[in-house]
Amino acid sequence: MLKRTCLLHATLASVIVVAAGCGSTPPASSPAAPAPAASGPATAPAAPAASWPAAGSGPRLAARDPALEQWKRLAAERIHAANSAELFEGRPHHLLQGVIVVDVTVDKSGNVTRSKIVRSPGIPKLNNMVQASLKTASPLPAPPAALVKTGAMTYSETWLFTNDTKWRVRTLTVPQE
Repeated sequence: MLKRTCLLHATLASVIVVAAGCGSTPPASSPAAPAPAASGPATAPAAPAASWPAAGSGPRLAARDPALEQWKRLAAERIHAANSAELFEGRPHHLLQGVIVVDVTVDKSGNVTRSKIVRSPGIPKLNNMVQASLKTASPLPAPPAALVKTGAMTYSETWLFTNDTKWRVRTLTVPQE
């Protein structure tokens, strides 16, 4: 029982340390934590040491591709232009009716060949509006050749819905206050 309680406290302490470090930079110098001593058969894996990874190590986010970001903006402008009657103006409300993320596949000419909803509040009407807006806007601008190396490319876009079912794509939306 004591071993389980100690393991629980160590795990909880690790979670708190990791959560407290979110969004902050690691200290300039921190000693590596010593490896725990083995004492008999383990009943559960030991909690990871709460130390910062050495500079240059650990997972990194991929750099944003300026060509992709510019093309996504052009695609969003085309989606908005083709569906202007359905858009809300200004900043989105703090409480949105829905946020829908879609993986959109386009060919080298900008034709939408596939769209898959990957996040949705499960409101069929909103899902249908997203799919219809893509169909109305297709073809999107032709992506740069460097982005369409295999004949097609897939990118993600997010639709933000207000309570009156007006929407905007996130790429062209002013951030909430």
